Amino acid sequence: MKVLNIFSWLPEKEISLEQLEQIFTDYKAGSYYKEYVVLSEPPSNVAEDILTCKDELLKDGNNVAYILKDENIIAVIGYKE
Repeated sequence: MKVLNIFSWLPEKEISLEQLEQIFTDYKAGSYYKEYVVLSEPPSNVAEDILTCKDELLKDGNNVAYILKDENIIAVIGYKE
């Protein structure tokens, strides 16, 4: 599996792109972080900008995952298996 794109809605000083990638790759390997949830389907409260990111990633042939913290999407991950 290879992470190709990360769209983050948090500032770099709060969480880096590398940390987001690590949360995602750890999740795919079976390790979970208490404060983060990784989903393969968008939750029901998705904003239009997040749907736009998802559509762009899918158009490029990527799989899409979402990282949530406190039930809010903080990042969208584009990856290939």
